[in-house]
Amino acid sequence: MRFFFQSRPPDQSEIPDSNQRMKPVALGSLRTAEDFLRYVAATLFGLVLLSLIAGIPIALVVTSTYGLGEGIRKRAETSLSGPFFTVSIAKVLFNPLKGFVLKGLSINDRAPSARLIASATQLSISLNMESLLHRRPRLQGIILRDARMDIPLGSGEEPRLRLEGCNGRINCDAEQFRVEELTFMVAGIDVHITGSFLNPRLFDPKPVSPTGPGSIAKTIDSIQKELEEIKWSEAHPKLTLVAGGNLADSETLRVDQGLFLARSGNWKGVGVRQFELGFHYKERKLSVEKFSFDDGMGVLRAEATADFASNVASLEFSGACNAAPLPALLLGKDRSRDWTCADPVRMNGSFSAAWKGGVTSFDGHALLDAGRFNYRGVQFNTLSGGVALQDKKVLLRNLHVAGDMGVIDADLLLSPGDNRVRFQTSLYPAKLAPAVTGKASEALASMDFKDPLVVSFDGHGTAADPLVLKGIGSIELGRAAMRGAWIESLRSKVQVEDGAASFRDIIVKMDGDIGRGEFVYDFKNWEGRIPSIHTKIDPVKVMTWIDPRIADALKNYRFVRPPELQLAGKVGLKNPEKNDLRISLNAREGLGYTLIAKDLQFGATSGSVVLTGQKLAINLPESHLMGGDVAFKADVSVAPGDSRYSASVHLEDIDFHSLTKLYFDYGDSTGKLSGDYSFQAVGGDDRAMAGKGNILIKNGNVLAMPILGPLSVLLNEVVPGLGYQSARRATASFTVGNGVITTRDLLIEGIGFNMIGNGDIYYLDDRMTMNMRLNAQGLPGLVLFPVSKIFEYVSDGSAKHPQWRPKILPKRSQKEKEPPQPPPVTAIPSIHRAWRETRNFA
Repeated sequence: MRFFFQSRPPDQSEIPDSNQRMKPVALGSLRTAEDFLRYVAATLFGLVLLSLIAGIPIALVVTSTYGLGEGIRKRAETSLSGPFFTVSIAKVLFNPLKGFVLKGLSINDRAPSARLIASATQLSISLNMESLLHRRPRLQGIILRDARMDIPLGSGEEPRLRLEGCNGRINCDAEQFRVEELTFMVAGIDVHITGSFLNPRLFDPKPVSPTGPGSIAKTIDSIQKELEEIKWSEAHPKLTLVAGGNLADSETLRVDQGLFLARSGNWKGVGVRQFELGFHYKERKLSVEKFSFDDGMGVLRAEATADFASNVASLEFSGACNAAPLPALLLGKDRSRDWTCADPVRMNGSFSAAWKGGVTSFDGHALLDAGRFNYRGVQFNTLSGGVALQDKKVLLRNLHVAGDMGVIDADLLLSPGDNRVRFQTSLYPAKLAPAVTGKASEALASMDFKDPLVVSFDGHGTAADPLVLKGIGSIELGRAAMRGAWIESLRSKVQVEDGAASFRDIIVKMDGDIGRGEFVYDFKNWEGRIPSIHTKIDPVKVMTWIDPRIADALKNYRFVRPPELQLAGKVGLKNPEKNDLRISLNAREGLGYTLIAKDLQFGATSGSVVLTGQKLAINLPESHLMGGDVAFKADVSVAPGDSRYSASVHLEDIDFHSLTKLYFDYGDSTGKLSGDYSFQAVGGDDRAMAGKGNILIKNGNVLAMPILGPLSVLLNEVVPGLGYQSARRATASFTVGNGVITTRDLLIEGIGFNMIGNGDIYYLDDRMTMNMRLNAQGLPGLVLFPVSKIFEYVSDGSAKHPQWRPKILPKRSQKEKEPPQPPPVTAIPSIHRAWRETRNFA
């Protein structure tokens, strides 16, 4: 530094004389001091310059890394805070490129809850230099670069509005914020905002309930979550907003222009080819000037307005859209699996809404036309109709549904105190069976209709409740079957009132016969009432349509010609204990009945069938069978899973030959059979039959019973003519159990002899074990009693083809091929003589 301030040496000619020597000395001293000062100044300047060159970078590193200190941080918090909110800053940094950087910024309201309004990882600000020199720093601008803002929507941690990648510049004048450009990402949407906002320091955030966010906050959160569900295949959608307003009054916030554009996305199965939304919001009025949604199958356009000050809104729409995703949106993922839609749905209409005090009312109308769709395998070709809303009234008009199941046309009005319905259908019910489950599906599937079921009805009610519905209609049906029971036609008038549908003037044609009557379907009490039915239709077929359980109990009764029937009573449709039905019948041409796997043909029969609860009481006091008379009573259970029944039969002079031919295939029996038999049985289990009875056979062949037939041949060899005599009578009491008929007192009374027997007949297994003993009547019987054992016979083989042998002879072994040797011939003459003596004595 001395190089710049050192002076040259003085010239000798310039040296003053002695008188003047004092002045140069003083002058030199001054020059020396000046030189020194210059030296000091130069040194200080060099030091300052050196410190600036070396210190400024160090200072910048310190301020940009460690901050400007607590004093500046606190002054920054005070300067940025307003009367309604406070600002907290973790650290204030200074960067020559970014300016002042605020890290860990959070804004809380001044309420006791100190609710967090917004937070940001960091942002840059610029201060007014003049205000800074006057120690009153004023915010001049805010610069956001890749900042993250987190705005809570309630008093808790969730829900929150998260803004990612915030970039932009905000000019902060004295009384306004001017957003030159602000961009960020929210829920996958690229948002661009510009605009001016007045009075930023007077921003007054609205308080929230301590229990959670308000309805607007919930709406924002739900929209944010739904937007996060959208999967965009191309560029992110873009939302451009030009906004403004007075931050001191949130009611003045506005969106001068809003535009949302999106392409190629998918939201819960809804494909998005192009979506465009243009709107603005001002003075609490939202106006949607353009709504255009293109999903590749149609374009749906709409316009809407909403005035949140007056609490009114309106909507107009028209166009088409893909119907396939609609079931999932309206019904949920699980329930929508039953639906498939092949064609787009077309719609147009307009609606308005007004809400106040938690009550919302709608007015407007709409038309809808859907193409092909499928529900649980039921194919529908079209669904169309209109809806109109006015003054809390809902009108569904011109509703038309057509498909494989038939056609439905209907109109429906829902109005306070006045509800009306009108419909006409032409249906094939069986084709609707896959659409329902349980017993309803079983009932529909059992309907085989060759002609459609035509139903018309016009009704009204004071409420939307079927129990107060009143109206009249009609039913017509052509050739149809229910569970295999065919009818030729059915026609009836219908009147609905007091929770019941009355079917009047019923005319049913079946097998050339006609049935008439009335039937009441009481859906209020779940009863089917029959005031009166008079018919000549097969009762099994009639009950097949009404109650299949009763029909199943009657299926063993097969009428030659349908009997005359009179029905009266009721049937419990849900509770079978309500059953109380009486059926009187007169089958002039007889009926068939199955007993022990054999079909019996009865003649003219009359009686009654009474259903009480789950018990069916059958009483046929007058009938005819095989030339004799029959009386029959039975109690049958119709409870599900219970096939038990009991019966008692009285027979009078039945042709014994016909009976044995049917059950034993034995054609040589003669005589008349009378008897009684009471038993209990289980349907489908022949061995479960258990009972007891007695029989009387008179005027028949002595040994012409099936089980004794071969014995007559054997006895005739012993006593010629014995096996072919007529008996006065044959009696026996018996029991039945486990497939076995057991008797202990079989008595056959002939002329001069008796036959006494006992044993078991296994009628289901075709085998028996029987013993028979021949006794002479009167005194010869007493005389010959000691040798009566000789006349005892036994059979333990087949019941249909019995083999009898004398009991005193050994049983033939199965290994023996030779027949047993007959008794000695010498014994036979003595037996013959004894028998002749017995006959002569008699």
